[in-house]
Order: sequence, then structure tokens, then C-alpha cells
Amino acid sequence: MNDAAVPSPELCELLKTYEAIQREEKALHERKAALKEKLVAHMQALNANEWLPRVDGRLFKVRYRHAVNIDYDEDALRQRLGERYRHVLGPDLRKLRYHLDEVTPLLESQMEVIGSPVPDKVKAAVEAGLIRADEFKGAFEKTEKHYITVSQPEPRGDA
Repeated sequence: MNDAAVPSPELCELLKTYEAIQREEKALHERKAALKEKLVAHMQALNANEWLPRVDGRLFKVRYRHAVNIDYDEDALRQRLGERYRHVLGPDLRKLRYHLDEVTPLLESQMEVIGSPVPDKVKAAVEAGLIRADEFKGAFEKTEKHYITVSQPEPRGDA
């Protein structure tokens, strides 16, 4: 990382504007969350899942859904239940993603049901001569996304 880089005046303005927008966005998210709380309270008072109010001649559609999320202390349960712990387990997509390299060989027999083409594997199969590149012609769509994060780092201890 180039800590000593001094950006052009245009980029300085761009970064300041970008940061200001991020602050505004955060404030908007906070305002929206507060409004959402009020709408939830109203929908609960109505005891309704859907509400169609008309405001200034415009029709709004408000939908409400309540979900309960339960987070278990897995270590405590594993210790308390011992072997019986397996009886309360189900697939956890987060854990599957985290341990994907370990579980992929176990899932191999079901790959046609649960799998999707992976660009690196497609490339390797073409290079190995297992498939021809033209077999993919018109059977995929390539899109590009650009990700950027702008923030102010925490001050370093050595500064």
C-alpha cells in the first residue's frame, strides 16, 4: 500500500465528496430504521400484514412480516447434549461456505443437484480438453462489477 501518495486536487475533492455521501447515507439509514420502527408499531396495532393507504392521491403498499431468529450457544449445547446434539442439527449455509473445501468431496455424488458451473473449473476443463470452449457459446452471460471502499483508517499506534 502506498501511504505516501498525494492525490491530485480533483481526487482530493472526489474523496471528500465520497466520504460526505457515505455520512449522509449512514444518517439516511438511521432515519429509515426509525421510520421502519414506527411503521412496524402501526402494522402491529392494525394486526395486519398488508396496508394500502392513500397519501396525497398516491397509493402506497405497506407489507409487514414478522420473523423470529434464534441464535443458539452451540458450544454449550454440544457440551450438554453430547451425542444427542446431532439430532438437532441441520445444514447451515454459512458453515458450508466456510468449510466448503472440506465438504466438497463429500458432496461430489450430488453435484448435479447442488452445483453450478464455476469459471475456474470451466477453464481447467477446456484446457484439459474435456470440453470445447465453443460448447459454452451463448450459454453464459459475463458481467463485471467494481467494488470500492472509502474509509478513514484507525490511527496507527506508531504515529
